[in-house]
Amino acid sequence: MGKNLNQLQIPAPVVGLLSNLSKVRTDPISDFNRSRAPRWTPVATDLPEDDTEEWLYRIAGVSTELADRSADIRALITAYSQAVADPRPELSALAKWQRVSPSALRHRYNEQHVQAVRELLKPEPLIDIVLEPFISVVDSDFRGITPALDEQLKIRERMRTIVSEEFIALFGVNAPKQLGFVRNPADERITRPIDDLSSFMSTALKRREPKLLTVFDTWHKRFQARAVKPEDVKATATRVRRVTK
Repeated sequence: MGKNLNQLQIPAPVVGLLSNLSKVRTDPISDFNRSRAPRWTPVATDLPEDDTEEWLYRIAGVSTELADRSADIRALITAYSQAVADPRPELSALAKWQRVSPSALRHRYNEQHVQAVRELLKPEPLIDIVLEPFISVVDSDFRGITPALDEQLKIRERMRTIVSEEFIALFGVNAPKQLGFVRNPADERITRPIDDLSSFMSTALKRREPKLLTVFDTWHKRFQARAVKPEDVKATATRVRRVTK
């Protein structure tokens, strides 16, 4: 018999994020652009029941969402289990369930994933650092995990709303379509790390809610000071399992 979760002492933030990532759906109410594929597959909804092209496209979108989520869940589980957990789960069993050898587990994640897990376990984790290496993770995936994350999400949501309002005020309601964007760039699925809104965020906060500018500047400095960045990571992690004959 394997150890139960209490014996493994898996931290609540890891369990919470894994649980949220396992919920994959599609959303017909989402902004589905028929002429330009969305950068991100909408989540939370039903498929069209007819045989139109939209049905085909959404089926493709669902498969992409599932593949991305699966890869992120696998990387999170493996990075935590092999590089962070104490005590560790049985790695041979973890490898068996992934249909790889124990030595191949190291290729399921990289140092950015390890950095993300360690950040998640801090008392005041910075969401940008946690979500950066996971391509399907967005702000809403952190909801309900810890009070600290929920409080940060409220601030991030307010910041995104301010940027969205400023974007519309400057460029008009139809700006995303006219400028070639699928959605307003403040959308959590378009600009996942809020730090990517950069100078536009700083300008919008300065104009509309200066008190939040100090918070954003603190987040920006912390994000820029992270130890491992994308350019520091070698492309060794595998996303799709190869079938061996």
